[in-house]
Amino acid sequence: MPDADTAAPADPDLRPGRPSGGRRWWAPALAVVLLGAPPLFHAVGADLVTLALLWGATALQFRSRLTVLDRLVLAAGLLTGWCCLLGVLASYWPWGLRPVALGEATALPLALLLLTVNRQLAVRPDLRRRLRLPLGDCLLLLVLAAAGWFYLRPLLTVGVTGRLAALYHGEDLARHFALYDSVLRFGGYLTVHRAQAAVTLQDGFQSYPQGSHLTLAVLTEFADSGAVPPDSLTALGTFTVLAAGVLTAFVGAVLWAVRRAAGPALGEWAVLPLCVAVGGYLVLVEATPLLLVGFESELFGLALFVLLVALVCRPVGRAGEQLLLLGSLTVGIAFSYYLLLAAAGPLLLVWALVHRRRWRRLWPAAAVTVVLTGAAAALPVLANWKQAGSAAVLVQPGGVLPVSRHLLLPLIALAVLGLLTGAARRNAVRRAALGGVAVVGAVAVALMRYQVAAAGRTSYYYEKLLHPLFVVTLVALGAAAVPLCGALGRRRLRWPGRAAWAVAVSAALFLSLALNAKPDHGGPTSADVYRHGKRAAPASATLVTAVYATRPVPDPRIGVLLVDPHGGEDPRFAEGNLWLGVLARDNGLSWRAWIWGRWRRSAQEIVDFADASPVPLRVYLDDPALAAQTVGLAGPGRLGRLDVALIRYDAQDRPVVVDPFEGTPSQQE
Repeated sequence: MPDADTAAPADPDLRPGRPSGGRRWWAPALAVVLLGAPPLFHAVGADLVTLALLWGATALQFRSRLTVLDRLVLAAGLLTGWCCLLGVLASYWPWGLRPVALGEATALPLALLLLTVNRQLAVRPDLRRRLRLPLGDCLLLLVLAAAGWFYLRPLLTVGVTGRLAALYHGEDLARHFALYDSVLRFGGYLTVHRAQAAVTLQDGFQSYPQGSHLTLAVLTEFADSGAVPPDSLTALGTFTVLAAGVLTAFVGAVLWAVRRAAGPALGEWAVLPLCVAVGGYLVLVEATPLLLVGFESELFGLALFVLLVALVCRPVGRAGEQLLLLGSLTVGIAFSYYLLLAAAGPLLLVWALVHRRRWRRLWPAAAVTVVLTGAAAALPVLANWKQAGSAAVLVQPGGVLPVSRHLLLPLIALAVLGLLTGAARRNAVRRAALGGVAVVGAVAVALMRYQVAAAGRTSYYYEKLLHPLFVVTLVALGAAAVPLCGALGRRRLRWPGRAAWAVAVSAALFLSLALNAKPDHGGPTSADVYRHGKRAAPASATLVTAVYATRPVPDPRIGVLLVDPHGGEDPRFAEGNLWLGVLARDNGLSWRAWIWGRWRRSAQEIVDFADASPVPLRVYLDDPALAAQTVGLAGPGRLGRLDVALIRYDAQDRPVVVDPFEGTPSQQE
């Protein structure tokens, strides 16, 4: 038996008959507003208002029965897929990512939709129904606000150096920043701007999936009203906040998907313990490590993936809108992190099978959607075919924190058992949820078997495919949780009792999670690490930003830190040279020096490396004797290829850069 939201009831927002003459002006008026907003608000430096207007207009276009939160979430997913596709065009046209061009390109289809398909909708909208915000959605937003406060507050209360220190050890985050910064500066996908990006990016990253970087660059353009791209240190401060925002959006997407999978049978107050349990699991266990290791692009793709899971389980009321949303989300996933297509493809087949009665009558439109979505989703895969087409990549090692099996396996078992009951098997939403867990789990197991057969052990990409598995499991738990807490949360108590019950159960669930949130190998939880800065590197971040501040822009030399540990940190062996390269926007030239500079080097090794380097080198040393010896070995004939700078610390233990270093050890002491 399907839940109420899986059927396609008569839309209460539409009234039969022709609209009255007095109301016919609504559709063209709204169209004119949408088309006129981008240049108008750009003229006054308020492009964010244009973005909000386009987002709200998109949310109002849905004719399915949805709450305002549903509309905003789905509109965000739809616009993200559209932005990824529009970025291809923006990479070729002369305006790049300018807000007016992107705004007009988005407003035009919305205006056409208003004047054609949704004309009656624009004429007589039932705004009270469209803008309703149930208590359950309010409780969900409360939990999301707590997660956002946890992730954003540590970054918003410090400067750029503090933000870099908090995420210093996220090696991948440095590369994602270089991608974001390059997309922002060059105005589109770097596959189109390979020559320009060859200096800023390590070879091969020009074709890395860039949907998340382009979307964040577009948000930055609208926030800055298309101003000249800032210096790299300012851009880094913005990017770190955006990365934490992506993590918050991912948590919010999972909470929304879990609530949608549970459906209207879940009592309003029962939403609170369900969201606290899911949000607590993400913050304490699995989501926070993804930010600490710098998986910004995957987090972005997972946020779109979880929206896809929710729509696979519980489609929107109108089949046409469902097809459009599934297509747009699939495109966004492909452009953001196409590894997730391995799980998204089988999920779409689950939807097509379980809900086949809803789309078969629209099979021509479904066929067209499949063809167009497949063609669009193939673009980033083909652009990176050298990597995507190689099975050997699947067994490559990489730095990733393992998923906590001691919690994931019981969650899978609980979800499956809850969805195998007779009542669940008769429900289309819960059959789809069970099928989703089965197919995503099968994909992960298949990769595990392949890695064991090929390399004798599991590695990086197997752990990566466990991420969509825990996401699907959480959504499935939402579908399975209704018989456990839905009736009690909604019917048996008056509202003060329901509220007290919800708070008590939420506290018990959160406490239980906190007591079991440690990783399988022991140690502190990821939330504890993030909150208390246990992976932060303030001394190294201060050194990197101090060195960056002394370098000319642009710098014809690449910089290499060869300093000893200071303040309990080793900026040389950590990511100091990588961050220095991406801030100098020369990572395409300096990445070899970053790898070479991880170990202590003698003066002769420094001179030999400078001789072999294709570009001039500036070495930063903190040993005056080694600096003098290096300068002496280089001699006047080599100083054009090698520059030596000395790092010293003042009375406040702040790094001071002596550049160029020309003295003897006795003169520098």
